[in-house]
Amino acid sequence: MKTLKKAAQAGMAAALLVGAPGMAQTEPAAAPAPPQAQRSTMVDKLINSPFVQNWNTWGLTPSPTPHDVQGVTGGRALTIDVKRAGDPWSVGAVMTNSGAIKAGDVLLLGVWVRATKLPKGQSEARMPVVLLEAQGEPKVTLAQASNVAVGEGWTMLYASGVAPKDVAPGQSNIILQMGQAVQTLELGPALLFDFGPDYDRARLPQNP
Repeated sequence: MKTLKKAAQAGMAAALLVGAPGMAQTEPAAAPAPPQAQRSTMVDKLINSPFVQNWNTWGLTPSPTPHDVQGVTGGRALTIDVKRAGDPWSVGAVMTNSGAIKAGDVLLLGVWVRATKLPKGQSEARMPVVLLEAQGEPKVTLAQASNVAVGEGWTMLYASGVAPKDVAPGQSNIILQMGQAVQTLELGPALLFDFGPDYDRARLPQNP
């Protein structure tokens, strides 16, 4: 079972780096390495368990459960059906990161998302917050992106950052906020990569 799980994680890591249908990103500043080298490197950098069943939601009744879907890495998704507009944080999803993080590490978070029902009159949905945050008080942001566009095709949303302190396994969370509009989104896996210190963030993919 552990071997299968590791293989699935490896496949997700490779898909994030080399791309997949519906994946949106800008070109990194540096020339990419050969695909085979990229795959082995990225798998080694994956520090979380990215599977859809690891999402927990709030603000939804009943709580959604993972279902099979085509077109996204891993083949499963979670439907977030926002029926009433409110504050962005009124509906959201959280996934605990099981990996350790060291101060100075460069982090890249990628979350698969698509919109199946757009806000009225809009050509795209929006994700107000894509966040990796250390637990405890005060809250410490490790990576963040804001107001990211979400289309009707599967899209990888990115957030990156540099860790300001050490964070133990299980002590950081991936957080999404989605409650600002009546809309239906589907969440796929969330992949967290740790590139260690002194990595050039200009090489990382960016949201369009």
